[in-house]
Amino acid sequence: MMKLQKCLLTLGVLSLLAGCSATTTPNSCDGWKPIRPKASDIESMSGELVGQILTHNRFGEEVCGWKPK
Repeated sequence: MMKLQKCLLTLGVLSLLAGCSATTTPNSCDGWKPIRPKASDIESMSGELVGQILTHNRFGEEVCGWKPK
């Protein structure tokens, strides 16, 4: 019975440690980057699309620390 308790305790501690490292490592900004269209692209975009890109990039600047070029 004591062996089972030690085993379960060890598994519980290892699970907690693994969970801690898994939640602190990933960044919510991983996989995202600023959208930087060329001037020729902007000319053909709708005003709504330009607004969405600006919103995306401003959010990234505030939350992810992106730097404007």
